Formats: sequence, C-alpha cells, structure tokens
Amino acid sequence: MEFQNIEPYTQWGLPPGAKGRFGKGLFYDLQFSPDGRLIAVGSSIGVWLFDSQTIKEVNYLAGHKDFVTNVYFNPKGKTLVSQSGDGQYAPIETKLWNVPSGKLITTQSKQVFSVNYIVFSPDGKTLAIAYDVYDDNKLQLYDGFSGELKSTIRGHTYQVLAFSPDGKTIACGKSELIRLLNVSTGEVMSTFAAHANNIKTIKYFPNGKLLVSHGEDNNVCLWNADTGEFVRNFRDDTSNVTSIDISRDSKKLAIINSKGTLTLWNSQTGEKIKTISKVTKLNSVQYSPDGKTFACDVGENGTMLLFDAEAGELLHNLKMPGIRTCENDFGYSPDGCTLAVSNGFEIFLYDVNSGELQSTNKGFAEVLYDGITFNPNENQLTSYSYIVGIWDLNHYKLQKTIETNGMVSVVTYSPDGKTMAIGNYDDTISLWDLTKWEIIYTLEGHTDCITSVEFSPDSKVIASACCDNTIKMWDANTGEQIQTLSGYSTCIDAMRFSTNEQKIVVIGDDRIVKTWNVKSGEIVNTIEMNFEGVSFSSICFSPDGKTLATASESCNISLWDVSTGEHKNSANFEDKGDYIVYPTIDIVYSPNSKIIACAVSCLIFLWDVETGELLNTLKGHLDKINSITFSSDGKTLASSSRDNTVILWDFTK
Repeated sequence: MEFQNIEPYTQWGLPPGAKGRFGKGLFYDLQFSPDGRLIAVGSSIGVWLFDSQTIKEVNYLAGHKDFVTNVYFNPKGKTLVSQSGDGQYAPIETKLWNVPSGKLITTQSKQVFSVNYIVFSPDGKTLAIAYDVYDDNKLQLYDGFSGELKSTIRGHTYQVLAFSPDGKTIACGKSELIRLLNVSTGEVMSTFAAHANNIKTIKYFPNGKLLVSHGEDNNVCLWNADTGEFVRNFRDDTSNVTSIDISRDSKKLAIINSKGTLTLWNSQTGEKIKTISKVTKLNSVQYSPDGKTFACDVGENGTMLLFDAEAGELLHNLKMPGIRTCENDFGYSPDGCTLAVSNGFEIFLYDVNSGELQSTNKGFAEVLYDGITFNPNENQLTSYSYIVGIWDLNHYKLQKTIETNGMVSVVTYSPDGKTMAIGNYDDTISLWDLTKWEIIYTLEGHTDCITSVEFSPDSKVIASACCDNTIKMWDANTGEQIQTLSGYSTCIDAMRFSTNEQKIVVIGDDRIVKTWNVKSGEIVNTIEMNFEGVSFSSICFSPDGKTLATASESCNISLWDVSTGEHKNSANFEDKGDYIVYPTIDIVYSPNSKIIACAVSCLIFLWDVETGELLNTLKGHLDKINSITFSSDGKTLASSSRDNTVILWDFTK
C-alpha cells in the first residue's frame, strides 16, 4: 500500500477554505478488500478506508457530490468502485479508484433513473453496470482496472447480474426472464422464463454448475448454469423471500422469508435440512468465505447471530453496544475469521470463533447532526443531537459526550465560559459546572420544548424561550426563577440581551419586537416590524441587539432597525449558488457585525453587512446545513449538516 497520510483524518480531503472536519458521516455499505487488509465504507461524505486489524482510518476518498451508498472491491484488490446519487435530485456517479494510491481513475456521471446493479468479474478484468435510463436502458462492460468502456448492450432493463465463476458468462435478470450473455462478444447464449414476476436475485453456485434465482412470485428456482434447464424449486410456504445465500461447498441453500424464518435446503436433493425460527425476526443471511459459519442480522435489536454452517446450530449471539440498535450492513473478512457490523454510526469487528468484540470505529454521526456552538473561553466546540459532544479544537478529538434523557434542542455557554446550559425537547434546562462537568441545577417551569437559551453578558441571568409562548428569567447562580415574560400568542423566534444587561429584545412569529426590562419584567418598547408580507425562515439579532436580520424562503436577506422597525438593507442570493434544494435557511452575524453568514441547502453565503455584496460562497457539505455559528473571536465559522459532519472554516485568511 502507498498510503502516506500523516495528518489526522480530520484534515483529509477538506474543501477550499476549511481547516478541519469532525465526523466521518453516516456509514452505509462496507466491504473487506480481497486480501483482508482493508475495509472500505461508503458514507454520506465519501469513501473511508480502514485498517481491518486496528479499524483505524488509512485513507479518505473524496469527490462524490452525494452520499456514497455502495462500494465494490475489484477481486484483485487493485481498484475500488463507489456509487452515489439517486438519479433524481443528484446524478448517479460511479467512480473507479486506485486502491494503493487512493487516486481517482475515472468517473461515470449519468442522469439516469437508477443503476440497477454493479458487479466485477471474478478475475477483476470486467466491470458490469446495468443502467435504467428511461429510453436507453443498457448494460455496459468496462475494463475493471482502467475504467475504459469495452462494450454496450442496449435494449433491455436488467435488474440483477451475476458472473459465472470462470468469468466467461454473465447472467442477467430482466423482468421474468434470465439471459445468459457471452462476456467476450456480448451475444445472448440463451434466454429462458424463470419466474412469473420480476427477478430479485441471481447467484451462481461456487462450483459453477448451477444457478439460483428468486422472484417476486416467491419461488426460489435452481437452473443448469450451462443450458438454463430447470432443476428444482425451493418453496416452503407463500411468504415472501427476503434473502438467500449458498454454502461455499455448493451443497446447501439458505433461504429467509418475510416471517423471519430461515430454512436450510440440500441443493442436490431438494430436501429440507433444518428450519431456524427465533423469537426475533431474521432479516438476511450470509455464509462465511471459509464455509464454516453463516451470519444473520436480527431485526432492530442490534443483534447478529452466528451459526455453525454444517449443523445449523447457534454459536454466538453478538449484541452491538450503545444506543443504536439497527444493523445496516455486515460482512465477513476473506478468511472468515472476522465479522464487521455497522449500525450506520459505528463499525464493530467481532472475532467469529470467540464471538468477542475486537474493536470499534465511530463515525460520530449521533452527535454531529443538529446544532453546534463554541465555548467562549476554551478551544472547544460543542455539537448536539441525541447526544452532546465536546470537541477539542487543538487536537481535533472528541473529549467528552453527555447523554441526556431525550433530544437536545439547544446548548448555550455563559460568556465567562464557566457554565453550560442544555435545553431539551422535554421542557427542562440543565446547567452544568464546566470545572467539574456536573449538573448544578435543573431549571423546571416550562411546559413545552425549549427553543432558545441566552445568558446575560455578565453571566448572571439566563433567559429561556419555549413553545409554551413564554420567556422565563433565571438566576444563573441559584437556579431560581426570577421572571416570566408572557403575553405571546406565538413561538419566540429570537432574543438578545442588551450590552448593559438591563434589557432583553425579543421577536416572535407575530413580527413584533418587544424590549423588556429584565428586573421588573415590564415592556419598555414595542415595535411592529414592516416586513411587508415577507415570510422569513430564519432570524437573528446583531451582537449589539440594534439590528434584526431576516432570511426569507425566497432567498432574500433583509436588515431592520430594531428601534424604528424600518428596513435598512437587502441582499438576494437566489441565483448565486448551485444545487439549492432546501428552502430552510440559518443566518448568523460575525462577532464584529461586519459579516452575515447564511446557510442555504448545502452552501454558505458570506455577505458584507455594510454594502450588501456577496463576499464568498463556502462549498463542502453534501446535504442540507442545519446550523452555523461563529467562534467568539470571529476566526472560525462552524457548520453542521445532515451529512453528519461539522466543518470548521478558516476566517483568519
């Protein structure tokens, strides 16, 4: 291998203007390399390559424009194919990579309805891709090492593909038909009706003599691989078939139905060997490469079951640790000694012989989805979703996690950096002493989801806004409630303490700005904003609380004078970016009030507050941005996204 990455993985493949990234995205497909040394994982931000022994990151293949949902190693191990895109919102991209160097060889980008199937020939020389392209359905054969197109077979929509073990024939499933094609010439060798409805699976037996298929008619059929002659049918009842696999000695066939029951069949005689039915539902089955075991994933309880392939007896019950309990992919190492399991957030490696957990790699997606905020005094970033994560910005590592009783809606630090407030969807706020990392108070009194929490500039008073249409003022030192500011008929959108800490400015969905006296709880000023019928999707106050910035769903930023309600300036970015899918917008001021950052879809626009000019567009996320925030010194902008990563943008240059 030629991997030369000496920097931490948080620095790999960064977009222009970024200085770091937390998280590896959400994990999708995983596959061992043929030599067993690597595990390739398709994620929401690209392809990760891990050392299969240490599960440490060894390379990151960036460049896809959408989530990578499938990865395929060339059987010779020299190349890797990755696939992204859904063919509707984003083109389907198929990339071929050189595995030792990590360099991109070629990209096929097609605005097709779908890529139905991708498979390498056993010798790695041919890569077959079946496209569903509206009026130009085709099967294309590429060189498996260079990516060069070798031939195109048009006129048919093939749902599934399978190469014969000698690589000379490719079996193609089309509706209810199976076609056997000569790989060298592309000629149809034979065609036969296999099922009464669409074919879902085609597999060659390891000995190359037989072919098994299953269709939507719920029949599992065995065929002579040379002639296409029907051999026998395997059917236990009328339940749908969800998964099938073949033992490595070609003697057994494992079939799981929609009831979650697994049946082992003698493929030579057609006799039923054994039925395995558990209390929980079995979803899919996979034989180990050494033929000694087979693995089944069990529903959504985070369990994998390992069975002895010969006797069909249960060997190990593998329970994934943590709160995520749904498997999204699993696979054996080439020697059959290790089982890799992913729940989308982590990868677990189990020893097949002992059933023990060997190692774990986290993608951190569970703490990098929703909101982010900086600690004003420490070089730390806090991210939150179901779990609160504290990140070290000096070493780019996760320092601490805090699990709460429910979904976290907001996290805020006191200006002196000594206290952290965590607001939950369950109507409570917990205050944490950051010197001890202990809860000092739990603020109770709201009756709905906490939407916003703000500290006064001197860190002595806390204001909390809630969907119960009230704002409550709290003593940060004692946790006691001071005031309740009521009279709102709608949710609170934004609030900001005045610099002298005596007032707090608040705006709700009613578009009325109210200025309250913090001590007395009385309204000292009311201004109805002249929004002129514009519907906004995000709103924020300037650091001094004198200006209100709104971002509309029609991609327009407006600045308003809080004291008069008059419009000051506007900027429009509807035609400034590409791939704008989501209308949701997040907007934030820089600490010096000179720049407004606005997140639209997966892009961030930077605007000059004084001139209204677009300064820059930051591109790096592959899905909608959920939150953006500036560090207190204004040197860093952090953005969190639905691609389950946080990117740190450098504002010192």
